[in-house]
Amino acid sequence: MKKFLLLGLALVSLQSHAQLGAGGPDAYGYTWKDSNEPGGPTFAWFNITTIGTQVTGLSDDNVVGPFGFVSGFKYYWYNPEQVWIGSNGYLSFNGANIASPFPIIPSTVAPQDFIAPLLSDLNFSGAGNPATCYYYSAGDTICVSWINVPFWVNANPAYTGTNSFQVILNRADSSITFNYLAQSGLTQSNDITVGIENITGQLGLQHSKNIYPVANYSIKYSYPQTVTYQAIDGGVYWNMSEGNGAVFTKTNNPTTLNTNIKNFGNQPLGAININSTVSRTGTTPVTNSNSIGSLPPGADTAITFANSLNAVTPGIFDMSTTVSGIAGDLVAANNTLRTKIIAVDTTALSINLDYSDGTPDGAGLSWSGGSGGIGYYIKPPYYPCKIDAYRMFITSDATMSGCILKIFDDNGPNGGPGTRLDSTFATSGTFALNSFSNVALSTPVTVSSGGFYILWEMPAGSSITLARDLTLPISFRAYEVLGGSWAGYRARSTEDFLLGVQSSVVLVEDIAASQLLAPAPNVILTTATAPILKIRNEGVLINQAISLRYRFGNNPIVTENLFANILGPGDSLTYTFNTPITAPTTTSANFCIWVEMNGDIIPGNDTICIPITVQVNNTSVATLNAFNASIYPNPVKEVMTLDLGDAGSDVRVLITDSRGRVIKEIRHQKDGGTTKLPLNVEGLSPGVYHLQLSDGKAQQQLRFVKL
Repeated sequence: MKKFLLLGLALVSLQSHAQLGAGGPDAYGYTWKDSNEPGGPTFAWFNITTIGTQVTGLSDDNVVGPFGFVSGFKYYWYNPEQVWIGSNGYLSFNGANIASPFPIIPSTVAPQDFIAPLLSDLNFSGAGNPATCYYYSAGDTICVSWINVPFWVNANPAYTGTNSFQVILNRADSSITFNYLAQSGLTQSNDITVGIENITGQLGLQHSKNIYPVANYSIKYSYPQTVTYQAIDGGVYWNMSEGNGAVFTKTNNPTTLNTNIKNFGNQPLGAININSTVSRTGTTPVTNSNSIGSLPPGADTAITFANSLNAVTPGIFDMSTTVSGIAGDLVAANNTLRTKIIAVDTTALSINLDYSDGTPDGAGLSWSGGSGGIGYYIKPPYYPCKIDAYRMFITSDATMSGCILKIFDDNGPNGGPGTRLDSTFATSGTFALNSFSNVALSTPVTVSSGGFYILWEMPAGSSITLARDLTLPISFRAYEVLGGSWAGYRARSTEDFLLGVQSSVVLVEDIAASQLLAPAPNVILTTATAPILKIRNEGVLINQAISLRYRFGNNPIVTENLFANILGPGDSLTYTFNTPITAPTTTSANFCIWVEMNGDIIPGNDTICIPITVQVNNTSVATLNAFNASIYPNPVKEVMTLDLGDAGSDVRVLITDSRGRVIKEIRHQKDGGTTKLPLNVEGLSPGVYHLQLSDGKAQQQLRFVKL
């Protein structure tokens, strides 16, 4: 592992090899015995190199996965469903990247929820490195073997010694066995942790600390035969998105606020109170409250708050969600969770996308010997997003080495870094020190969906330093990149970096079918029903004329049109078709509805399809147009004429907006056969409106555009 230069190295005296016997129980009841203890396990190496799967992607200080888990294996009071494999000799049930300095077990300081057969500074990278890892899962057994894995060393080559060890998990008795086949060499500071720790960090059982295991040695952790431990623990699992990563949003655009509450314990929870605040200095906080009636052990539930965030100006917002009312709650640390929300002005000519507050805190980061990097995942709040330049804050470059900057698509495995989109070398002198600098991409990159990864990388042998941001809230989005392998940054819950991109909005047109309001999926229509579609201008230009179309099964396509310039950028309207859904016979089929517009750049958001059934009965769809009414001129600026056609003598006229809200109600009595009624709409805001006509016997709906 590459160390921060600012940390330095502290060597301690070499501890003796492990010659222990038994230990425990911890508070939950776990105990361990080794192969030196009467009644302990007999050392038996399980060779899985011919029956298992070789694990690829391990490097220096990283974690790969997830891998599917043995169903039914109990770990403390819960049943993990997946596991990650760490290059530093451990298994994680939450994907945490654990790197030096390695923790004492147990500890409520992150990371938690891991099994550590030899948690130490191991290294899979470097030319000629013999390290391999294998994974096996069948029946009641999962086995992971680290074979011929050396320790990392700050020298050439970057490894020394060898370690072959494995962990075996058994579903039948939920036991955990560590086997050590070979061990040689020393690691810096003799920093080694062997043991297990639970999901909260309050429970764990350490076998040894800073002691090297001997060859042909085994340790077996036994699950308690009787569990009396009651774990009462509810908390906030994430805000906004799983993983609690920071999100970008647009100014003057309502952002839905979400959270997820989880029962981390083994006891059912009763009522839970939830309070959430989104705040920023100088603004009125957005507050929300909610409650959960009950929550079973291990369960979680997502909540969408009623009040959204509408940021008027750009900046960082702090979303803080807290649970309360849990009697006997064991872990206070997960009762409150803070999440960073960053609002950007998408009307600006250039838009900075980075997770920092722009002010460096403390010493910067530099990997000893160079070749290390810091990465971020960025999902822009608008598309297409044109990336024009890298944006970084360098505090020093003593070796005048410069740095390498790269952008990757998120089309890699599990949404990770995939196709490299750009690589630019920033030479010393082309960027400023102790201030933000923009480094132009070799060729601008345009992202039309999803997100992208940015990487800042040190050349080998350099000492260039990237500024850090320690001000809460933290983004949880940082990665460390060593030997070309990406892993969650070891301090991603407490640190950010002054690194991002300068982007701009591509001037495009994009109309989207954003929500189908009627009919509902799988509905059985027994009466004439007109489709209702919400459409949105997702582009940054005023739109062209829009065609709205739908088709039920193999019936003819129905097309209705909207005039150009109805929707400004970001605007929405709800459109009710004049023509209801029909079928010649009772039919179950797909109902598809879509929008079309010349110049539409993103077709992927144009169509919505659902299954429905149309049941033919005696309902006459013709009654919807019984009046033969019409309006003109349309579009209208001030006054239009409503021709009531053959409507009855007493007509009720409702004017509604695109959201269905009644703007005006008119009752009209025909006098002497007069069918034409002037309507003054000068006071209405520009947009699309509906006229709903009814005379007690028939009805009709018309639509007009107010200029």
